[in-house]
Amino acid sequence: GQKSRSGVAIKGYEGGQMPLYQRLPKRGFNKPNAKKYAVVNLGLIQKFIDAGKLDAASITEDSLVASGLVRRKLDGVRVLAKGEFSAKATIAVTGASKSAVEAVSKAGGA
Repeated sequence: GQKSRSGVAIKGYEGGQMPLYQRLPKRGFNKPNAKKYAVVNLGLIQKFIDAGKLDAASITEDSLVASGLVRRKLDGVRVLAKGEFSAKATIAVTGASKSAVEAVSKAGGA
């Protein structure tokens, strides 16, 4: 049979010692109804505004998808504060980090 061939080990079998996958405790679980947000960084929004692909006057989730910055909305779009942001923009999205809100209002937007 299989064990009479050389160099064959049954995966996960440790010669009678309790296998690693059984020695470690089970941990955590995945929330079945967790929200999955599409993430956008301010630096990228700035780049798209500079390139003329986005209108800074009103940026919505749909305009972000239309410009190609976000592929799909998932459960909503969340803005994070990575990168430089200097445009006076009005952004309407599902959520934003505190630092992102701060950066936008500092640049004179909402």
